Amino acid sequence: MKQSSVRARSSKRVAAAALVGLTSVTLLAGCGFEARQQGAAVVNGEVIHEDEVAETARQLRDAKFDFPENIVVTALVAAPLLEDAISESKSWEPDATYASAIAAMPGATETTKEFVAAVALIQSGRMTEQDVQRYRDNLAKADIDVNPRYGDLLRSEEGPVFFTIGQKQPNWIVAPSE
Repeated sequence: MKQSSVRARSSKRVAAAALVGLTSVTLLAGCGFEARQQGAAVVNGEVIHEDEVAETARQLRDAKFDFPENIVVTALVAAPLLEDAISESKSWEPDATYASAIAAMPGATETTKEFVAAVALIQSGRMTEQDVQRYRDNLAKADIDVNPRYGDLLRSEEGPVFFTIGQKQPNWIVAPSE
């Protein structure tokens, strides 16, 4: 009798431990899922939040720089990869183009500054061939997930960022404008 009661307690403990473990994993996974749900994109585990994209797009519009949100997401995905690519050569530092754009947006958020830096870097044409190769290598090994709301990540062999975020196919539900 004692042995069966010990076995019953042992299996209850195992079941309880399994339940606690499963609950913990579910809760932790749920937190990550919630962050990803609110994300416009995730680049190497770093979430670009939808509210950051919306605020950056608003600040740009207010300063008369009209960029659609999918372009904002594109630049924010590219920004850390570009920054890493030029870190060795220092081929670009914030310049007059960057300063002028930021001056037009008092109270620019850090995300808006990242966007402006990425666009100013790309427009400067100052990346060396080695910078471009480092960027392409970074892009090739980057883990990038884009919220379908903004479109799909479409890689290309064309520069300046070697990818776009948009629709793979036309949206057949929306009637074309005439």
